[in-house]
Amino acid sequence: MYINSTYNTYSPNFTSSGRDVCNSLGELIHRNDTSLFRSDLGNWDHLIDYIGEKFKNAPKANLYSLSCSAGDEVYSLAMKLLAKYGEKGAEKYFPILASDYDAKIISMAQKGYLPMFEGDDKLINEHTHGKFNKYFEIVKTVPDFIKNMDLDYDFIAKVKPELRNKVSFKVADATEECKSVNPNNSIVMARNFWPYLKDETTRIQMSNNLYKRLDKNSAVIIGSFDDTPGTYASKNLYDAGFRCNLNNCCIYEKNAIPITEMYYF
Repeated sequence: MYINSTYNTYSPNFTSSGRDVCNSLGELIHRNDTSLFRSDLGNWDHLIDYIGEKFKNAPKANLYSLSCSAGDEVYSLAMKLLAKYGEKGAEKYFPILASDYDAKIISMAQKGYLPMFEGDDKLINEHTHGKFNKYFEIVKTVPDFIKNMDLDYDFIAKVKPELRNKVSFKVADATEECKSVNPNNSIVMARNFWPYLKDETTRIQMSNNLYKRLDKNSAVIIGSFDDTPGTYASKNLYDAGFRCNLNNCCIYEKNAIPITEMYYF
């Protein structure tokens, strides 16, 4: 069922680290906007329960984050998986494969730096049973390359190997990366970039490519930001053949109903 009545406006209630990304002509391509445990995704505990149940019999699961920005989303996923299933139980979900068009932000992530805001340490402790110091170290002197990136933050943290090695970062365009994800046992976090795709045709093609690529045991996840006036990723995914999970309208799964039999209500 396609529902857009809950996504009429985008009003984030989180603190985000933003960076404008421009092309060689100085034209705005998109804005890298990110934060830890973003609330527009819904209940993180329910999401982790969903992932665990979906892949409980799979020897390996593949988690992708397209347009991952600085890594807040993938680190949030990794920390919640570790907190829920332990090092051994979460092993099959790693490394999480993260990509972004912004080469500078990926370079920062590959070096293990993560911008944070006041209170993020407390937030991380709440979600990980007090493991902020296990996973992060606050940087006393911010590297010059980060100072020159025009980022918003209160402090910079260095991600320790215990968490950093759970994620693999690379530079990639989401519209191309979606064509090469593993079809089986995959979760594709396709969030935070739909409004920046150049036109509706591109958004439709992106949705169709995801539908063609993924098997029925995989899923796509979007957030509220991806449904804004003029950009309804949920409709694009629905038209491609996906259906939202009855327990979480951010999760879109493949459906056996032929496209010709789809309807809105």
